[in-house]
Amino acid sequence: MSVTSGRRADSGEALLRRMAARRRRDNVVVVILAVLAVFGGGHAIIDAFSDPPPGPSENSTVSLIGRSQLAESFARDFIVTYLSAAAGQQDRIQEFVGSAQQATLPTTGRQVSDPNVVYVSRELTSGGVDVWGVTVSVRLTRKIGAAADDSRQCYQVSVAMVEGRMRALSLPAAIEPPGHGPELALNYGSTCAADTPLAQVAAGFLQALLTGTGDIARYTTPGSGIAALRPAPFTSADTATVNADNSSCGANGSAARVLVSVNPKLDGAASPTLGYPLTMIREAGQWQVKSVDSVPALHLPLTAGSDPSVGVGGTATTTTTAKGPASAAQVPQATQN
Repeated sequence: MSVTSGRRADSGEALLRRMAARRRRDNVVVVILAVLAVFGGGHAIIDAFSDPPPGPSENSTVSLIGRSQLAESFARDFIVTYLSAAAGQQDRIQEFVGSAQQATLPTTGRQVSDPNVVYVSRELTSGGVDVWGVTVSVRLTRKIGAAADDSRQCYQVSVAMVEGRMRALSLPAAIEPPGHGPELALNYGSTCAADTPLAQVAAGFLQALLTGTGDIARYTTPGSGIAALRPAPFTSADTATVNADNSSCGANGSAARVLVSVNPKLDGAASPTLGYPLTMIREAGQWQVKSVDSVPALHLPLTAGSDPSVGVGGTATTTTTAKGPASAAQVPQATQN
């Protein structure tokens, strides 16, 4: 009997402890709900127990891009019309901005050409109304004695859009154009001489790519998908410099990132120098081009600086020397066309 009574007593004490703990948890929940109600209202309570809102859908993204393009087109037309307008053409301006914006126009309008949108951002959206800030670059021609100056100038304008209908909020403002950014350090630490393996393969590859002479398959990996340009844009291509992240310039290693500058010509007439970032690999002792890269090899972590010497070596103090051939480049045999 004493055992049974002891168990009942123990069970009763455990039950009381569980009930007390439950009351404490309930009190905490009540306090949290009260705080949410005071500071955030009923919506805060609902949000605390609801799933997060879904992200932007594909349709909403496409719609936003479309509205952005409408604002860009409107701003471009407005700025060209405004800058080229002359006295007595106020009606042309009122197609874009309200009559409350008083504009004094010159006797002769400016010659405006080549408008480009350089920046656009949605500054405000509320109740179906979007306000866009658009910056447009135009070329303004003016006479300076017998010469003509056609320098570019940037103008900014705010555009309000309601259900696809647009209106400028004010007259355009001339602003400073975007400045030049710092150079990013490239990750090519060695300059390769013309008779090194990497330079020889790169030169043969670009000659075949740009002029259509030679078999480009000799210089590319199987399945690379690289084909000679058709029609060939140049008749010759002379390699100017070859820089690589491979310190031996191809004498050792199995992979390399290479930056090649080439001077092409068309029927003997020189063209501007071109630059080609390449990824190259060596298989069975033969270097071949795996890909023409859209971005050069960058020094990681990314390093920005204003010193033009920062680039090839990755740091301003790095000096590079031309690497001589440690072994001749092996080029695969030509394939049948």
